[in-house]
Amino acid sequence: MASRRDQLNAYTFAKRRMLASFVQSSPDTSDEGAPRPLRAVLPGAIVGVVVLAAFGAWGMFKPTAPQGWDTPATKVIIASKSTTRYVVLKTKGKAELHPVLNMASAKLVLNGQSDVDVVTVDESILDNGTIPHGVTIGIPYAPDRLPSASEAGADHTWAVCERPSGSGSSIQKAAFVLAERDRKKTEKPGQKLHGGELLYVTTVSDGKQYVVDAHGTAYPVDASDSHLVETLVGSDRKPQQVTSQWIDTLHPGDPIRFPRIEGVPNAAANAPGELGDANRVGMVLRAPVNGHEQYFVVLPGRVAPVSDFVAQLLLADTNLVKVGQAGHFREVSAGAISRDKPFASQYNWPTQEPTAVNDASTATGSRNTVCNVLHHVDPRNGDTTLTTWAGKDFPAELATDSSSAYVTPGSGQLYRQFQGRETGVGPVFLVTDTGLRYALQSNADSASENEGIGMTAKQRRQMQTEAKLAQTRLGYADVRTTPVPAPWSKFLPTGPRLSTAGASQPQGS
Repeated sequence: MASRRDQLNAYTFAKRRMLASFVQSSPDTSDEGAPRPLRAVLPGAIVGVVVLAAFGAWGMFKPTAPQGWDTPATKVIIASKSTTRYVVLKTKGKAELHPVLNMASAKLVLNGQSDVDVVTVDESILDNGTIPHGVTIGIPYAPDRLPSASEAGADHTWAVCERPSGSGSSIQKAAFVLAERDRKKTEKPGQKLHGGELLYVTTVSDGKQYVVDAHGTAYPVDASDSHLVETLVGSDRKPQQVTSQWIDTLHPGDPIRFPRIEGVPNAAANAPGELGDANRVGMVLRAPVNGHEQYFVVLPGRVAPVSDFVAQLLLADTNLVKVGQAGHFREVSAGAISRDKPFASQYNWPTQEPTAVNDASTATGSRNTVCNVLHHVDPRNGDTTLTTWAGKDFPAELATDSSSAYVTPGSGQLYRQFQGRETGVGPVFLVTDTGLRYALQSNADSASENEGIGMTAKQRRQMQTEAKLAQTRLGYADVRTTPVPAPWSKFLPTGPRLSTAGASQPQGS
């Protein structure tokens, strides 16, 4: 029979065995085999990190769109893959996603007052049906690239040029609108006219002949007076054909002719001074005055200063042959002359000795490209600052042989086309690097628009409001329009009218 001690030992052993079964994997193992909390937590943490990373990656690559991209009439939307342009517009209370033909049209249908936000949206979001697609809208052939506001308001140099085409029976015309970085194209030495250099031209339409000076003034010349023509441009020189449109861009000068002098040629003049035998009517003199050579003509009772140009006309005048100068002036000292008021100063003529520089030939290398260059327009009265140019080719290369305009790439200008001296009246145009001018109001080239004839005050105000709205939506609300004379503006080919109404018109597929 077991003693009480044996019973206690058996109870204690059984109790320990039971406890061991709860804390040990096996009753025969040591305490090192007991479960540890970290072994359960670590795998769970790793699994959690992997799951979070997976969701993060999904969030990164899941198609998204900028906030507010679908707010009607606020943003230009670019599809991520096709780069198609869209705008969201609301029609009859329903928002629709409309493809739009070009950037100009997109800006014109939005409510922006300056630069419009352009956002890129994933194609799948545009096609998921949340916003139904509407019809394609826009103005065909409107510009897709618009100059910045600063560029559109900057000063530009304009040039209008003509040269013979083919065998010389036709004329190729081109207009150039040059930004600051391109202005040197019309300033090249040997091409820009200076001093007494002249262009000798004739209009195709009526055969009238002109000489054009370095300051852009055209002087009519009587083509039937061969002696006068030879005096101005030399012998055997043919006039280069130009259009009347090109002549219209120039300043008008007075017709050139041999000036008539007072008195009888070669008669005693009795002019004051120490002239000796040169004191005869019609005698052309030259004397040094203030560091330069000054020409004079002796007239009855006086000696009159004349320009170098007038001096050459007098020396070549057949009516003064009996004076006996044979085309050569008489050199005298300044002290021998008692000068009077100038002679022939009332004529708007060139002032320096004439030399023609252009060539009517179509041969390669001929200096047969003539240009008139517009540097500045006075906004107060419309006066223009001009220079002229003659070269072997156009100042800048045209995109194609059929092109008729060049605008500095990335450039453009917002300008007002005016007539006469009223620079604040006339249609507003935007010229871009497409080489086209786009009217910001209707019927831009009509006489009624330029003058306001046949229009009520309400119609004029409506037209001006429409132009201003288009100007604002294109981002040019604060841009000062540059005045450009109508003959210059019309050298540019015309693109479609840019209007808010036109931009919202549906286009066929």
